[in-house]
Amino acid sequence: MTALRQLLAALLLAAPAAAAGPADGRATAAAEAGLRLGGAELVEIEGFTSPDGSIPCSGRSFSNSWHYKFHAGGEWLIVNACGENFINAARHNPYRSPEEPRKKLPYAFAGPAEVLRKMEKDGVFKPQPNPLSRDVLMRVRMLPAKDGRPEGCYWFASQGKAKALADCAGEKTWALGAPAATGKFKAQDPTAPRLKPRKAKSRLTAGRFIADALAMARAKSPGAYLMNIEGIVAADGSLDCGPNIPMQFTFALPEINNFGQTGASCSGRLSAFSLGDFDRGNNFASLAKAPDQFRDSDEAASVVPGKCQHKRVVMKLRNYKPGKSPVPGHTFLWELHCGSQHHYIDAVKGLYLGKE
Repeated sequence: MTALRQLLAALLLAAPAAAAGPADGRATAAAEAGLRLGGAELVEIEGFTSPDGSIPCSGRSFSNSWHYKFHAGGEWLIVNACGENFINAARHNPYRSPEEPRKKLPYAFAGPAEVLRKMEKDGVFKPQPNPLSRDVLMRVRMLPAKDGRPEGCYWFASQGKAKALADCAGEKTWALGAPAATGKFKAQDPTAPRLKPRKAKSRLTAGRFIADALAMARAKSPGAYLMNIEGIVAADGSLDCGPNIPMQFTFALPEINNFGQTGASCSGRLSAFSLGDFDRGNNFASLAKAPDQFRDSDEAASVVPGKCQHKRVVMKLRNYKPGKSPVPGHTFLWELHCGSQHHYIDAVKGLYLGKE
């Protein structure tokens, strides 16, 4: 009997984490808010989801939760929960309180999956899979009348530069933005002082792993060449160990007509080399063979002016085909994606080129 109990426990632990929508954790969040803020009313729910609108209830991670915002008497409280799993709660002291929600959300509204399907059907928003992170921001709150839309409850969805709204019934949708676009590049002012590339203290950078990753690729296909490096990074351009998501190195394998990939983790090791159609959603058709000699990711990040305040910063190394580059006159680029801003750095010289 003891062995049976142990087997059942092991099976439960091995089972994938259940996904939860915003409605599933509403009661849990309200109960916790009531203990911390008298008269609290739910005014907003927000979370980063997969393209299907789901968030897995895995562990006690802030990222694996919906963020429920409550208001009472000019004060705000955020409760993080996923289904019945309460993560934490904290007072919210906004810098610009007039922009904060104050009106109570209706009890019933369409779920995120339904909203995303409607947006895609109407052609106003189509989230793309991202193997590195859940990066579809979804937020529901009351909004004032604007641009012909009446005051009411709305879902907001965004991914990169693509943004859309839907009413909370999931019946009407509006496009607010466009995907990351070409032709909007703004070059760095040539008279502006330039930052010099500098190395980070951490050595968890792209350059540390490239030789070993390339060797793994060429063991599968002698003519293998680099197509793309992509990862969530810290402010200094080294691997961000918080999300525990590897920096991915993707190679073209011409002898076997396939792509291969390995990931660098914060342990300093590379994952097993895997084969697959990693081109999906990555637009590799616009890319050329990338050199395996380049300015390291920390050096590239160090020349970007200002400090990115976005909680997830993604860097990509790509070599574009002629006419396909977002930066006129430059093809081999480091890209630093800070929210909706995309910064570009010359991957050979380490010069900051500009942004879009």
